[in-house]
Amino acid sequence: MNFVADHDVLRVTGLDCLSAMNCADFKQQLQPHLTGHCRIVELDCSTIRFIDSDGLGVLINLHRQLAAQSGGVRMLQPSPMVRHLLGLLHLDNVFEVIP
Repeated sequence: MNFVADHDVLRVTGLDCLSAMNCADFKQQLQPHLTGHCRIVELDCSTIRFIDSDGLGVLINLHRQLAAQSGGVRMLQPSPMVRHLLGLLHLDNVFEVIP
């Protein structure tokens, strides 16, 4: 995972799955970046092959935390699997999805 901050946007790349196996690590690495001026997290979804309910829970909680600061989560270039999952669960109405 790579984290690059630019003003109020944090871009996360290099993630191939978000599941119970790596959610704790993801949250631990993400948290220090959220203490500053970060309002938007852009998650590069082009390489994500698998997301489970724990991974979705982390993303939803992150969205709620950022929405309280007038921010949110952007899902960049979601893979077909991620796009299908977001649509199936109507989370494409929650997250900003950028093709």
